[in-house]
Amino acid sequence: MFLTQTDPTFSARSFHQCFNLCSSVFNLQTATPGGKPIDFAGVDESTARWVQEFSVKPYANPAKLESIDEPVCAVGQGVAALCCATEEQKWIFSGYSMTGPSVFELVRSPEFANLPLIVEDFIKDNGGSYTASIEDAVHVVLDRHLVTGQNVQSTTAAVNNLILLCNSR
Repeated sequence: MFLTQTDPTFSARSFHQCFNLCSSVFNLQTATPGGKPIDFAGVDESTARWVQEFSVKPYANPAKLESIDEPVCAVGQGVAALCCATEEQKWIFSGYSMTGPSVFELVRSPEFANLPLIVEDFIKDNGGSYTASIEDAVHVVLDRHLVTGQNVQSTTAAVNNLILLCNSR
C-alpha cells in the first residue's frame, strides 16, 4: 500500500478502508517515496484509535516505493506517490494507463493552490496515459501489475481488482 507524504488531502479514512479490505487477504507492506514514515492527515474520531494501533505494527514501517516489484494499487491522491518512482531519472510507469483525481475534482479542494503536483498533468507529461470519469464517480484502471482508482469512491473497486489480479498470478 502506497502513501505520499506531500499531499495534505490524504485521507486516513480511505487508507483505513483499503487496509481493512486487503489485510484479510494479503500480507501487507506499506511503501512511501524513499521509505519515509507515514503521517496521516484527516484523522477524526472514527479513525484516531485505528491509526494509533496501526502505527505500532511492523507493516507501518514503509519500504521504498522505488523497490516494489509486486502488484500495485493506488487510489485518489495516493496515485501521486507513484510520481516519484524513478530509475535512472526515468519514471518507471511511463507507458502505463492509469487514473487519479481529475483536475475538476481537485479544484474543489481549498488545498488546490498548494498541491505540489497535479496527478493528471504529471501522468500525461511523463509518458503515461490518463483517463477519468465524471467527478466523484467510480473509475478504476488496470494495466499490467498496476491498479489505480480515481478517487475515494473508487477504493473498493480498486482493491477488488487488486485481489483479482493477485489471484490470477
